[in-house]
Amino acid sequence: MVDFRYRTKSGDLITKYQSFDAIGENENTAQVSKVRRYFYDDFTSLDWTQDYLKDISYRQQIRSLSGVVGQLKRCIDSLKDWILITFIAFSCSLIAYTIAIFEGLLIDLKRGYCASNIFNNEKRCCGGYGCTSWVLWTDFFDGGRIWRFEAEFVIYLSLSLIFAYLAVLITLTTKSENPLASKTNRLQKTTYAAYGSGVPEVKTILSGFTIRKFLGSYTLLTKSSALVFAIASGMSLGKEGPYVHLTTCVGNISSRIFKKFRDNGVERRIILSAAAAAGVTLAFGSPLGGVLFSLEEVSYYLPGNQLFKSFFCAIMSHLFMILLNPYETGKSVLFEVSYDSDWQYLEVILHIMIGIVGGIFGALFCKFVNFWADWFRNSKYMKSHPIREVLLISLVTALLTFGNKYTSVAVPELLAELSSPCYLPNDSTGIAGLCPDDTSKFPAELWPLLYALVVKIVLTAVTFGLKVPAGIYVPSMVIGALFGRIFAMYFQYLGSVQKLPIVVQIISPKGKDGTFIDFGIYAMISAGAFMAGVTRMNITLATIMAELTSSYNYVVPFSIAIAVSVFVANAIEPKSLYEVLIQKNDFPYLNNRKAHNFSGIETQLSEIITRFDHPAFRASKMYINVTNDKYVSITELRSILTYVQNEGLVDWSIPILKDGKLVSILPSPELEPKLDTITHFIKEYHIITDIKIKLSDIQDITFKLIDTKGDNSSIDQSYLGDTGPNKRILGSTESEEIIFRTLNTLCDLRDIMEISPITLDIKAPLSLVEYIFTRLGNRVISITDNGDFVGILHKKRFIDQYRNRTML
Repeated sequence: MVDFRYRTKSGDLITKYQSFDAIGENENTAQVSKVRRYFYDDFTSLDWTQDYLKDISYRQQIRSLSGVVGQLKRCIDSLKDWILITFIAFSCSLIAYTIAIFEGLLIDLKRGYCASNIFNNEKRCCGGYGCTSWVLWTDFFDGGRIWRFEAEFVIYLSLSLIFAYLAVLITLTTKSENPLASKTNRLQKTTYAAYGSGVPEVKTILSGFTIRKFLGSYTLLTKSSALVFAIASGMSLGKEGPYVHLTTCVGNISSRIFKKFRDNGVERRIILSAAAAAGVTLAFGSPLGGVLFSLEEVSYYLPGNQLFKSFFCAIMSHLFMILLNPYETGKSVLFEVSYDSDWQYLEVILHIMIGIVGGIFGALFCKFVNFWADWFRNSKYMKSHPIREVLLISLVTALLTFGNKYTSVAVPELLAELSSPCYLPNDSTGIAGLCPDDTSKFPAELWPLLYALVVKIVLTAVTFGLKVPAGIYVPSMVIGALFGRIFAMYFQYLGSVQKLPIVVQIISPKGKDGTFIDFGIYAMISAGAFMAGVTRMNITLATIMAELTSSYNYVVPFSIAIAVSVFVANAIEPKSLYEVLIQKNDFPYLNNRKAHNFSGIETQLSEIITRFDHPAFRASKMYINVTNDKYVSITELRSILTYVQNEGLVDWSIPILKDGKLVSILPSPELEPKLDTITHFIKEYHIITDIKIKLSDIQDITFKLIDTKGDNSSIDQSYLGDTGPNKRILGSTESEEIIFRTLNTLCDLRDIMEISPITLDIKAPLSLVEYIFTRLGNRVISITDNGDFVGILHKKRFIDQYRNRTML
C-alpha cells in the first residue's frame, strides 16, 4: 500500500491518493499500485449508458466461459447477489434492533428507571402491569405532590435538553464543505451528512450522482447514534426516513465486498435500491410497502427483472427483525392493529373529507418548511448556530408536551393509542379516555386531543430541518391520526346528542355496540391521508397501511383518502416535501416521472451548450485536437483536467477532435484516476521523462516517451532494451521489457473512451434532450449541426438551466 502525497500552496502536506493492492503482477508485468479518487469526486454524475455497456460486456465474458470451470464461475457470480443481499438484510435488522433497544431505554428514562436493572426499559423491566421494579420519578422523590411534580418536570426537561444536545453535537461532526460552492452562489457550502431524513440525498444518488461521505461508515455510525438521542429528546420527529438512509449506507458499504458491485455504478445502485426497501420494511413492518417505496419513491433506473432483489432484501430483513424481537411482541414493529368492523358505502363521503384536509395540510406544510428555512433558520441569529436552534426547539417541545397525556408519550406509542379500536377487551385507552362510554364525556376528551393536534402541527413544522436526524413519516401520521380521532369522535357526538342524528345515521348506521363509526380506523385513514399530502406517495402508502392494520377490507377507504389527498396537495403545491428539499439544496436531480413544460421558453438548445465553434472555447483547454499529432502528453492532459476543475466542471467530458470532427470523448472522472496511476508508476520506477499517450487510431503501441533532449520519437520495446544513450531515460534496474508492457497497458485509454457518444442535432427540441437524459442516463450529449460537431451539453448544465420550470 502506497500513500502518495502532494503539497498545497501553503506547503502543507496533504494525503491526496489512497492505493489499492497490487493489481497486475506476473512474469510479464511490473507491480502496479492503482490509485483511486479520494476527495475530488463529489457531485460527479454517473454515466448509466457506459456502465450498462460494461455490465453487458462483463456478462458476455462470464457467459462465454465453457466447461465445468465456466459453469462454476457463473454460479459463484450469481450467488454473490444473494449472499450480499442477505448480509445487508441482517446488518440492517441488527442496526434497527440496536436503535430500538436504546431508544426505548432513553425514552422511559425520562419517566423513571428500573430498580432491578437500570439498563432495562419499562417493558423489559416489568413484562406486564402492576410491576414494582419500575420506579417513577414521582415515587422516587419524597415530599408533597407539588414538589414531586416539579422534580419530575425538571428531570424530564433536563434529559430532553441533554439528549437533544448530544444529537446535534454528533450530527455536526459530519460537516463537510461542498467543492462546487465556490463556483455558484446557489449551492450550500456546508453540508452535514447525518442530518434530516436523507431521502432527498438518496434519491439524488440513485439518479446517478455522487455525494461524498453521505453513504460512508462514519455517517452510518454517527447518524445511528444521533438518531437515538434525537428520538429520546421527545422532539416531533421520526426515524423512518433516517432508516432509509442508514440501510442505504449499509448497502453501499457492503457492496465494496465484491468487485462486481464496487466497480459498476448500475449494479451498485440496484443493491442500494434493495437496501432502501429494507429501510421502510424495518420502519413499518411492511415488506411489500418497502419494495413499492423503493420502486415509487427513490429508485431511478431499476430494471423490472431486478425488482426481486428488493423484494428478497425486504423479506429477509423482516424475518431477521422478527427473530431479533426487539419489542418482545414477536413482531417487527412496536404496534400492529386490526379491525373487525366494516364500512358502509356512504362513508366514502367522510373519507373524501379527510383526504381533502390531509391534502391541504400536506401542501401547506411543504410551503411552510420552505418559508421557515428562509425566514428563521437562515436568520443571523440561527444560521451559524445550529446547536442554539436545536436546544431552543427542544426546550419549547418539553414545555408544551409535558402536561398533556398525548404529547408526552413517544410518537409510536401515541400512534398506537390513537389507532386502537374501542372494542378491544384490554384497550389501553380506557373507557374514560379515547373510548368514552358516555356521550357527556366527549367534550372533556376532545379538548386534550385538540391541544395535542395543534402542538404537534406546530412542533413538527418547526422541527423538520433541524441539524439532527429527523424523519417526517410518522410525525405526519400522528397529526393525521389525531385529526381522524377527533373527527370520528365528534361525528359520534353529533349523532348522539346534537340535532343531526338522521344525517349521521344515513351515512353510517349505528352498530350493535351503539357506535356509528370505528374511531381507530378513522385515525389510521386520516394518518395515511396526511402522510400522503406531505410525501405524495400513493400505492406504497396504501400498501403500508393495509399491512400495518392487517385490515384488507379497508384498502378501499385507505386508497380513496390517499388519492384525494394527493390530488388536492398537487393542486395547491405541485412539489412533494422531498422535491422541495431537492430544489432548495440544489441537488442535481432530474425528475424522470414528470416532464418539464418547455413551451414559451426563449432559450434554445444552441444557447445552453458549450460550443466548440465559439472563440472562447477554442482558446480554452477544454478539448483535445489530434489532427496533427495523435499523441498527447500527460502534462497536457493534467493541465486540461486542472482547467476544467477550476471552472467547476468536476465531471466534464473532454472531446477529442480530428479535422473538426468528433473522434471520441474522454470523461474526466475516469481519466483522472488513470493519470494518477500512470504518474505514480512513473515515480515508482524512476522514469525521468514525460510520456505521450495515443488518443487516435490506437492499436498495439499506446504511448511514447519524450527524451529530455527534445527527441519526441517513439521508443518501442527494442529501443528500451538498448544499452546506448537512451538507457538513461529509464532510471531503473528493472527489465525494460516488463516496464514497457506494463506502461503500454496503463496508457491504453480505450476502456474509458466513448467512441460512440450519443449525438443530437442542434435543432432538437428540449423535450427530446430531457427524454434522453432521463431514459438513458448518459452524462453528456454531443451536439452537431448538419453533421458537424459544434459542442457538448452536460446533464448538470441542463438541470441548472431548467430545474425551476413547471411540470406537465
